[in-house]
Amino acid sequence: ARRLWRACGGASGHTGGGGVGEPDGGLRRLHEVAALQREAGAQFTAADALTLAPGVLVVCILASLLYSFLTDLAQADSKTEIAKGQPGDAAPGARPTSSGPQTVFNMIKNMVGEGILSLPAGVAAGTGLMGSVVIATGFCLMLGYTFSLMGRVCHATGGSSHKACAQKASGPVMARVIAVTLMLKTIGTCLSYAIVIGESFSRILHFFGFSGVFTCRQAVLLMMTAVVLVPLCLQRDLSMLSYTSLVGLSLEFFVVAFMQVRFLDGSYEPGGRYYDQIEEKYQPDFDDGVNYWGISASTFVLLGSLSTAYIAHYNAPKFYSQMRAQSVDNFNKAVGAAFIFSLTIYTWIICVGYLTFGQASNGLILNNYSESDAGATAARVAIGFAVVFGFPLAFTALRDSAIDVFGFDAGSDRSFYLVTFVLLVFVTTMGCFVHDLGLVNSLMGAMFGGMIVLAFPGLLTYYAACNTEGGKREFSMAERRGAWVWIAGGCALSTLGSAIVLIKKYAPELLQ
Repeated sequence: ARRLWRACGGASGHTGGGGVGEPDGGLRRLHEVAALQREAGAQFTAADALTLAPGVLVVCILASLLYSFLTDLAQADSKTEIAKGQPGDAAPGARPTSSGPQTVFNMIKNMVGEGILSLPAGVAAGTGLMGSVVIATGFCLMLGYTFSLMGRVCHATGGSSHKACAQKASGPVMARVIAVTLMLKTIGTCLSYAIVIGESFSRILHFFGFSGVFTCRQAVLLMMTAVVLVPLCLQRDLSMLSYTSLVGLSLEFFVVAFMQVRFLDGSYEPGGRYYDQIEEKYQPDFDDGVNYWGISASTFVLLGSLSTAYIAHYNAPKFYSQMRAQSVDNFNKAVGAAFIFSLTIYTWIICVGYLTFGQASNGLILNNYSESDAGATAARVAIGFAVVFGFPLAFTALRDSAIDVFGFDAGSDRSFYLVTFVLLVFVTTMGCFVHDLGLVNSLMGAMFGGMIVLAFPGLLTYYAACNTEGGKREFSMAERRGAWVWIAGGCALSTLGSAIVLIKKYAPELLQ
């Protein structure tokens, strides 16, 4: 009891040497108190509660979505069969076949990828833990709204793609600019996926003792493309990808759940089972205390990461057009569920990752865990497969934008298969020979990301509200004027993101 009392500063209100009186003094004691409580046999600590709360919420939301998903499967919907059998002008990929839960799973998987593993490092760089959660919540609300706007634009114009909506709302110039931008952004996204897939599974094979030419990342990527990616990318129907999205989400849930278990059992605390088995640079570091509300120049790095954490807007028209019960209300419900789940799992990994390793949190948080930790190995395998199951959703957007840019017939089977195989060959070949996409891809991603998530929804909303009858009914005058806020915000976000990329490349000391 005396040690706990002293750890919290004692009754004397001591403020020197990082005591409670300092801005982060008492907060620094969170880990010390937790360790002492565990040593004294306590079963629950404040830090445990902070990490478990979002985890419990994730479990509840996932269970609810899974229940809805299974209920939907159990009810054979005759409307789907009728819709599939009816002829029409819509392209096969635009027929409404996805239920609400299937759409939600695809939206979440499109947003939540391997990038979540870098979020704890954003906090460790100098942004407060609770401040990071507030920033993540702000981006969730803002980008969730603009995602919803894209569904409403599709409803107002009758378009099933960005290009179709822009063509009806503004004209061919904007339509082509948007299509080219989406194609360039999704090329970078798919190349990033390909590089990660090749390197991840090559390392996994080496870890299990396999060697030889067939375990190099090029050979692994070629095999994964032929065996797994080609069948998945040939799916026009997003409802079919919802099953792999569900598996991918389950694997990502397993990864964060593993991190939660290791936090609770104290395996990586000083004296813990794995503490001495990891390099010093990966060992927990709380010398400067637990930062809850701090802000620094490095906060801009976190802003850059979170600005792309919710980016799935390039698929928003397809999600809307393929919803079985297609309406603005149903789409908004799906968007709300997807963004709330994404925010919750982001909050969970931010809390559990940072409170486990503090300032030592690596940009790929699984690197902090010992290679002799069987759970960490399983987590690395899980995140590798989760990336594989996220690739088809990004590739779908790439294929659709390429078809729009080059003017292929979206309803033609020949065009569909030709574009699919040409793009897969291109992405796989580039993935084999490029180790790091480097500055160009990072800069393009930062520039185009702000345009896709804010500026384009704002522009399409404004022109749809001005130039189409459906838009005039759908959007109020306030929303029409507010669209310029999103346009300006998109330009600002693109500028900020580009500046951060350039500073990190050429003057990283400015972000220290």
